[in-house]
Amino acid sequence: MRGLFYSIAIVGGVHVGFAPNVAHANKVDLEPSTSWNIDYAPNKCRLARVYGEGEKRHLLFFEQYWPSSDIGLTIAGPALSRFKSLKRTYFSTSEAQEPFRTEPFAGDVESVGPAVIYSSIDLTKGDTSAEHDAETKLELLDTKAAQNATFIRVRQGGRTVTFKTGPMGDAFGALNECAKSLLTDWGLDVAKHETARQLPKWQNEAKIVRRIASNYPGNALNQGEQAIVRMRVMIDETGTVTDCVINEATTTQKLESPACGPMAKAKFAPALDADGKPFESYYATGITYRIGG
Repeated sequence: MRGLFYSIAIVGGVHVGFAPNVAHANKVDLEPSTSWNIDYAPNKCRLARVYGEGEKRHLLFFEQYWPSSDIGLTIAGPALSRFKSLKRTYFSTSEAQEPFRTEPFAGDVESVGPAVIYSSIDLTKGDTSAEHDAETKLELLDTKAAQNATFIRVRQGGRTVTFKTGPMGDAFGALNECAKSLLTDWGLDVAKHETARQLPKWQNEAKIVRRIASNYPGNALNQGEQAIVRMRVMIDETGTVTDCVINEATTTQKLESPACGPMAKAKFAPALDADGKPFESYYATGITYRIGG
């Protein structure tokens, strides 16, 4: 659900740069060393694949925290060490596709190395983290687009890194099933969501988002710590928020998102089933804490 993947960007007042590491070839093509592995974790679904071995080991993984047409993507390994200024990083998934200009997040994956992280990506549209399109029905990943993909490629300047994937239609289909199973884990009715007339509509969004965006956790800001987190609120038949959960999409030490505080006062029009009757549902979004814009 693209609307649910809308990212609230919280920007601190200082700039933090990322220094390059060791030099690598300007063009790197990576072949997979394992098959796809899907992890049905308690609060997320992860589709992962390893590329290379030993010191040349790389990792590619997609993550979902709820059903959506967009997905989180992380690629990591030594070939990404020279990707330092990420504002002009280009993304593509096939030779026939015009590369999309994107602004991913820089990070690090333990035991693998430097990483390029997309909070929200669409294989046919590129980076969607800044989009805010209201959706009225349950959205799933586009398995046809995934089947047409042959690689995940990022380019910055003259440097290009390509993770060869081959068609991913079946793998994304499995992710869709995993994401729907999360609703069951939360005690929600999957069938009602699939046939819903509308899902929850946030009525005082601008007010609450301003409160969240103005509050960058002080300890994390002082340490120069950035992060992507996922927030999910449960909404009852009256449109009232009954619970709020924060999940870290990137590992942090000091950054604890205070977003659930303001969300307690969020107001929603409730989800409506196929007959127009209110039912219990959820609303979720990504929150990006980025220093320096």
